[in-house]
Amino acid sequence: MSTGARPKFSATEALERCGKLIGCGTYKLGALDSDADKLVFDCFSFAVRYAFGLDGHRPGFNRDWKVDWMTGATATVVDDLNSNSAVENAIFGDRELFEVVTGQPRLGDIIAAPTIHLVGHPEPWIGHAVIVSGIGRGKGVWDPQAPTYAMLDIIECRGPNDRSPAIRQTNGTWFDERRGTWPKVIHRPWLLRVNAPPAPRPAADAASSSR
Repeated sequence: MSTGARPKFSATEALERCGKLIGCGTYKLGALDSDADKLVFDCFSFAVRYAFGLDGHRPGFNRDWKVDWMTGATATVVDDLNSNSAVENAIFGDRELFEVVTGQPRLGDIIAAPTIHLVGHPEPWIGHAVIVSGIGRGKGVWDPQAPTYAMLDIIECRGPNDRSPAIRQTNGTWFDERRGTWPKVIHRPWLLRVNAPPAPRPAADAASSSR
């Protein structure tokens, strides 16, 4: 079941949009879609929502499954797009927008780690999301069952709040460290792919997609 519009941009276009902002931008946790006009993002709003042209609020998204992977009650995030709902949609949901990459990585894939909430800990462990910009070191040696994210180049919007410039190109080492600390399926990072094809649009709009 579709809960909203398809992406405006393909993975190739999404990566181009992100690449043009390296060395720019300001980080703000919880950034809104409208903040992108001021080049203000958090990690997911930059690497997925802005990059692929998806609205952050998506009524009905991630409401299609019943068993919560953390509490046994409900999904951790519904009706909105972020790292948690993307991972949950790919692993437990109907894969409306995201799927787990079971083969080799591609440019424009997403690495996402969910925010972790544990009983007895008032502060969460904040997740992260990035877009893959280079796969050369992983060719022929990438193992989907035991990924080494440092093999991948990424573009990210990195905090803390008000960091500027916040958008940079680096590698995926942070996700290897995260997986080492939080190895459970419900906590660890995942290599995801936006699996919904971009919506058709006029040729003139396609030509200006990177703006």
